[in-house]
Amino acid sequence: MVETLYQLAIDSKHDTEAVEKVLKAFKPKIKKTLQQTSFQNRDDLEQELQLKLVNIIKMYDIEEIDGFWGFYEKENDRINGCKQSLNRNEVRK
Repeated sequence: MVETLYQLAIDSKHDTEAVEKVLKAFKPKIKKTLQQTSFQNRDDLEQELQLKLVNIIKMYDIEEIDGFWGFYEKENDRINGCKQSLNRNEVRK
């Protein structure tokens, strides 16, 4: 069974194996990114990046993430608020 990153993020709250799978999924990206650093710093930096990733996984709250339409409504409200602010400033001139 193929597990999605979304499902692993949910499972990682109570399952250390899910955290390990997320780390494994990000390992190629971490290794590629480490090529930009000096060789002698790579091991330490890799450990720091993995630790940071674990902290982010544990803090990540799936329930607080908006779906597409929730995001659309928030962004639309933000844009309309900016337009209203601009219109008020034009009236004052």
